[in-house]
Amino acid sequence: MGFPDGYSVRPPEVREGPAIVDMINRESQALSGVAFTSLDWVAGRWTAPGVDIERDFGVVVGPAGDLAGYFFIQSDPPHTSVFSVGAVALEHHSRGVGGAIVAELERRASGYAAAAPPGEQVIWRMGALVDEPGVARLLTDHGFEERRIFWVMKRWFDGPPQRPDDVPGIEFGGIAPGHEGDVYDCLAEAFEDHYGDGLPPRDVWLHTHVTVVERHDPSLWLVARRDGVEVGALLGLPVADEDPTLGYVELFGVRRAERGRGIGQSLLLRSFAQFYERGRAGVMLYVDSESTTGATRVYQRAGMESQPRFANWERIIRDA
Repeated sequence: MGFPDGYSVRPPEVREGPAIVDMINRESQALSGVAFTSLDWVAGRWTAPGVDIERDFGVVVGPAGDLAGYFFIQSDPPHTSVFSVGAVALEHHSRGVGGAIVAELERRASGYAAAAPPGEQVIWRMGALVDEPGVARLLTDHGFEERRIFWVMKRWFDGPPQRPDDVPGIEFGGIAPGHEGDVYDCLAEAFEDHYGDGLPPRDVWLHTHVTVVERHDPSLWLVARRDGVEVGALLGLPVADEDPTLGYVELFGVRRAERGRGIGQSLLLRSFAQFYERGRAGVMLYVDSESTTGATRVYQRAGMESQPRFANWERIIRDA
């Protein structure tokens, strides 16, 4: 399936970052009532190590030369899992652009699948807004099944947050410049049993979370250490894209062997205190609603309330 007459695809240009962000946010605002995309999220990926901008990203140009859509695809070795996201400008809905984007992503996903080890299953995941019937029909028609729901969780401050408890043997603090890689090591292990692919390679992660992030604030990175080794970490950003009155917890995890000891709760409450002191009205984050790590319980105990926001759809593009 090709693109409709008059439409074409090319790689994005650096100058187009703000326009792509605006297009995605206008669509998500119309469909779900929230704008959640930032320039960091869109353009930060374009210059990450190992990225091929012609292979991994696409801008759809409309008949009038206007921005009609955008998509990206990513897969880390051994390429047994592929993830992609696509968006269509509001004024180009119902013209076959969405179906053409999925077909183009399938072509590119198949290229990644061909690089996976022989005999291994390859899963293609698509991220989308939850409870959006048009997207659900489109993905179902292309053989996808909805597999996972991700919540947005928020806590509004009506006064100073409760004080965090100390945890025997654990020292809480920040990070020194140049030690971001230690935080990566901690979170990479913490995310090993999460749904999906876990963290990307270290150089890619440092690029997208430190090097090109306009809002990067290392003072909002909190760690828990046992005997000098990071066993838990929380990465905060000063403001949330979805609501600039809120602080944002971007990543949060505790190594498996250290869970159930109150480390996560203490990190979260320390982060709340930071955001409160900075005048934020509250804090928000996204979480897998079926997380097996106990994360949702930690957030709920801290007074956070949930609402469905995103869905992951899956399709097997190569059987084992």
